[in-house]
Amino acid sequence: MSRFLEEAIARSGLLPVLAAKRLDDLDTVRANVVVLEQADLLALGAVADLVRSEELGDVVRLHHEHDDSSGVAWVDVPAGTSELDVLRALAIARIASAKGARVGLDWSKLGLELAQVALGFGVTDLRGSLTRKSGLPIYDDEVQKVKGEGMVDLRSLKKRELAKLVSHAGRTPVFVEDEGRAAVGSAPEHEATHA
Repeated sequence: MSRFLEEAIARSGLLPVLAAKRLDDLDTVRANVVVLEQADLLALGAVADLVRSEELGDVVRLHHEHDDSSGVAWVDVPAGTSELDVLRALAIARIASAKGARVGLDWSKLGLELAQVALGFGVTDLRGSLTRKSGLPIYDDEVQKVKGEGMVDLRSLKKRELAKLVSHAGRTPVFVEDEGRAAVGSAPEHEATHA
């Protein structure tokens, strides 16, 4: 952790919470929820991301919309919640969860842009439906002509887009639903891993 980051976390009063989390003292962490709710959002996000990195590494698991995978705490927020409050809820969920717990967000409900930002607030899993920009679903047999590749499955193109979004956030995407299959399209293997 950089000195700047450590100072920001200390100024926000979050060092004792981080220390308790590292000791897996969830009672102390949860007793400080008020501190978490009032802390500077960027410092809170830094703590959540640090905890995520230490406990789970850089893998982001991408799930199909209806995948309710056990072991993932899907954070659901009421309609009308501000994006900043969503990020705070995600960070608190990461910090207050048991060691190694996975915290997820549904990009179909909150948007891909917020999902990408949420990766810096402790999120380890994303789920959502594969849709066009208009929001209409992409069907299994749809194809699109891609220069230099010919006709390409539209779902594969969307998965490439998702893999790049996660990769640009400095994380490694893994498509849960493609277990054991070959890499999606022409995305480099370091950009899209399949579990």
